[in-house]
Amino acid sequence: MIEPNHASTLPADTTVGFIGTGDMGGPMALNLLRAGYHVSAFDLNPKRLECLAEAGARIANTVDEVARDGALIMSCVNSPEALHAIGEVIAQHGTCKVFMDHSTSGPSAAVQLAERLACAGIAMLDAPISGMVQRAQDGTLSIMVSGPESAYALAKPLLDVVGAHVFYLGNSPGAGQMMKVANNLINNVQTLATCEALAMGLKFGLEPSQMFDILNVSTGRNSQTEGQLRSAVLENDFSKGAVMTISQKDITLAVDEAQALGVLAATAQTARDVIDSALATGGAQQRSSNIFRYVAGASGIAVE
Repeated sequence: MIEPNHASTLPADTTVGFIGTGDMGGPMALNLLRAGYHVSAFDLNPKRLECLAEAGARIANTVDEVARDGALIMSCVNSPEALHAIGEVIAQHGTCKVFMDHSTSGPSAAVQLAERLACAGIAMLDAPISGMVQRAQDGTLSIMVSGPESAYALAKPLLDVVGAHVFYLGNSPGAGQMMKVANNLINNVQTLATCEALAMGLKFGLEPSQMFDILNVSTGRNSQTEGQLRSAVLENDFSKGAVMTISQKDITLAVDEAQALGVLAATAQTARDVIDSALATGGAQQRSSNIFRYVAGASGIAVE
């Protein structure tokens, strides 16, 4: 792949474009503003831009405006289709130096878009993020980056503002996305396994808080027993996590990429089937922590 030529440093007054200011992108853009960067922001939902406007962001009305404003543009959107549409607009303008995508769109999409942008003289970094909303707010996300090394050096100061753990995986496009897809496969499978184990214990008559206490000092400990599912079950708070349709998108990417590579993906396929069933029974409008309510309901356990 051709590596586009661009300056080794961004001018101090450079405007950073940010497209997609939802649960994760919004706090990231806000942290850039707090760090002193000029930000031009766009989101399909104007309400998501209000706090950024108050913090001093320039609010763009279209992706085209961001493409004209930003020498370095960041995105955090919900689908590969949205990513490609944004990339095409940026490629047509050709004024951006580096496009950095923080979405989870899969390695195939990253490779295709990197090639398209390179033809327009724009370097692409696929830089998916990991961590819940709180970590986006705190600027402590994990970020997995791949793409041209010179573009990574240019973007590193911005990455250090929004993330505490930044990993450069080399110049091959899609490597960051592959690492994120692998991470999400593990997270989705462990989430469902935890839900099933909890349902089994609850139906037997075990006390839920004691189950979590034991799991978290035993081999069953994971990010769900310590975090999202623990608060959901013990506090009856199922408002946390990404929208469940994003979980479906993530696990589907894992299945598709595994199949393309000829890798066994039996647990990923099972997880996708369960999430598909949850979506079909109302989960499409719910946060991902509600997968426990689906598993419990299918097990004959009522969760108010």
